[in-house]
Amino acid sequence: MNLVPPPPPLLSNGMVLLAGTSVSTVIADFDFETYSEAGYEWSEENQDWQTPRGARAKGLAAVGAAVYSEHATTEVLCMAYDLKDKKPPRLWTPEKAPPYDLFQYLENGGLLEAWNVSFEYLIWQNVCVKKYRWPPISRWVSQLRCAAAKARAHALPGGLAAAGAVLQIDAQKDKDGKRLLTKFSMPRKPTKANPAKRIRVEDDPEDAKNLYFYNLQDIKAESAVSTRVPDLSKDELEFWQCDQAINRRGVCIDIESVKNAISIIDQAGVKYNSELYRITKGQVESATQVAKIIKWADSQGVFLPALNKDVVGDVLSTENISAEVRRVLEIRSTLSSASIKKLHAMLRLITKDGRIKDLFLYHKARTGRASGLDVQPQNMPNSGPNVKLCECGKYSLPVLTNCPWCGSENIVIKEWNPDAVEQALQTINTGDLACLNFYWGNDPLKIIGSCLRGLVVAGPGRYFISSDYSAIEAVINTFLSGETWRLEIFKTHGKIYETSAAKITNVPLEEILAHKESTGSHHKLRTLGKVAELSLGFQGGLGAFKASLATMGLESSMTDEEIQTAVRGWRAASPNIVNFWYGLDRAAKSSILNPGVPYDYRGIKYLTSRNIMYCTLLSGRQITYHNVGIEPGKYGDQISYWGWNTNSKNGPVDRWIKMYLYGGKLAENVIQATARDILSHAIVNLEKEGYPVVLHVHDEIVCEVPEGFGSVQELENIMNTLPSWAAGCPIVAKGGWAGKRYRK
Repeated sequence: MNLVPPPPPLLSNGMVLLAGTSVSTVIADFDFETYSEAGYEWSEENQDWQTPRGARAKGLAAVGAAVYSEHATTEVLCMAYDLKDKKPPRLWTPEKAPPYDLFQYLENGGLLEAWNVSFEYLIWQNVCVKKYRWPPISRWVSQLRCAAAKARAHALPGGLAAAGAVLQIDAQKDKDGKRLLTKFSMPRKPTKANPAKRIRVEDDPEDAKNLYFYNLQDIKAESAVSTRVPDLSKDELEFWQCDQAINRRGVCIDIESVKNAISIIDQAGVKYNSELYRITKGQVESATQVAKIIKWADSQGVFLPALNKDVVGDVLSTENISAEVRRVLEIRSTLSSASIKKLHAMLRLITKDGRIKDLFLYHKARTGRASGLDVQPQNMPNSGPNVKLCECGKYSLPVLTNCPWCGSENIVIKEWNPDAVEQALQTINTGDLACLNFYWGNDPLKIIGSCLRGLVVAGPGRYFISSDYSAIEAVINTFLSGETWRLEIFKTHGKIYETSAAKITNVPLEEILAHKESTGSHHKLRTLGKVAELSLGFQGGLGAFKASLATMGLESSMTDEEIQTAVRGWRAASPNIVNFWYGLDRAAKSSILNPGVPYDYRGIKYLTSRNIMYCTLLSGRQITYHNVGIEPGKYGDQISYWGWNTNSKNGPVDRWIKMYLYGGKLAENVIQATARDILSHAIVNLEKEGYPVVLHVHDEIVCEVPEGFGSVQELENIMNTLPSWAAGCPIVAKGGWAGKRYRK
């Protein structure tokens, strides 16, 4: 797949090459190879290196780049760099004099690129400065660039080898690298013949030469990919630099509470695994014994193809299983919860300053959205069980008849809230399972999971200020499609679920709203409107509606005929959104059939060039689709394209595969990308106004500021200052909060 013409053979710094619909600028690059025992735990008993508790892998993947770079054993094996100054690439090793030519290049204002440059930054800053007396690279941080970041922005894989394979570059990443890195960069298991715990480069000079060649080949491959990928635009570069600052800043963790929560989980594990052993009559000793649980369940007449969340959830939702099987699966579900894994990850990832760094991966999704890394803050539970508030001011769970604190029966039911989190954490900090059970009922891990957000805290002398955009995707869908009545809803009372239900059923909106006023509870039709809004905006139909019902626990509340009637009613009430789907589909297909000719629908432009389709958003940023075509599909002609798949629903993950587009999917991409651009605009502005961002999740931004600085209102005013291209969009950040702990 020849995406762009090959670059000239001799590249010089500052050379500008055509790439995509823009250009790629040739700049200097560098790459470290390192050794470290970070992410490995030595076992005297086994005389081997063990995976850290709760981690899936050893090494860098277990602890993250920040902790890895701080570890006492971390050292540089070699560094390849190419200043693109018509001289050959250089190789530096620790026994040599420092690379003064590289320092001078940076001092003169030169740009320096790497693949995943944040790793190189951390190694330079935390290893080279301390061990080799290099000048801090932080002084030149604005001059750093990331080839992997711009590759992802161009919808290419984030891995160098995969990106090189897709682009079919001649300078491929050296395939012998995995063997060499395993040999020199990682500790080894001692043997009688060789009791050493690592192999040093001086132990095998011949393979050391191969390592050095691999390092030099890496920067050659990085450069070959980079020259074929467009530079980030000015605005996008500014946002990427904010992203890097956010990752270097990180967030503080309530370490004491994390440790006490893990202690309670360990106690619960002993208790529940003993119960598991008893129920299965010794056939299963631990909830981690997947094969044994599956075999035991089969002996009880229950076939389990796997023990993942979806399979266990489906089986537990049925009534055709015995009490014993149900309890075994409940224990398995409880002790394998993501909440437990996040707690262990928090401890592994804490740096010397008590913070977790590198929580976000820039432009992970085709639309430009970031993804969470490691503890994945965007996947932390944003709610918890309903609680009872007693007249004594204490919270507990409704399963407890009387207040466990004072014995009173004078209680009111409340939603899970920050005060409940604070009180639950006080109980968790006893480190005692029995105590947590007494005050919060017999599902301690559910309570701990509901407190996860609260374990992220502001640093000393600082606090969080946060807000989010209300119904961001629904608002942007309305704005881009020009659905007038919806615009008025979002500009006024905002009751979109109620209004949508009224449009679908022809029940007067006033009647639906009056029900809430008179009874204090929402009208039953509001649920219909909510499900419709969440499932139908991107051309969803019967299947999407059913999936949304299932998510809300309402699978059997409507027949297929009733759902189809609701779908038709929703589409009839929103003709401009329907037109938006089909308008984008026509424009995209026209661009594929007529390469080089731009097609526009409501300001969204499609252009196909060299077999790549570019969708230009109102912001000017592009969504990229590689190797596009038009093929017959179930509902007529459909657009095909190739991309790096990260969603198992589309096919094999972490593969370059063929995928498909239709009007609703095109609209979803445009809307999510536009929402991301509004968020990125706000993040850049907040950083400029002295509001350091530490977390961001699609529609939410969290800043950590000095105590006494700023306000929720000022933060929301900054967020509500939209870019000029979004003028008239009724998106609003409201309902913000300030506090010491992260919350929803």
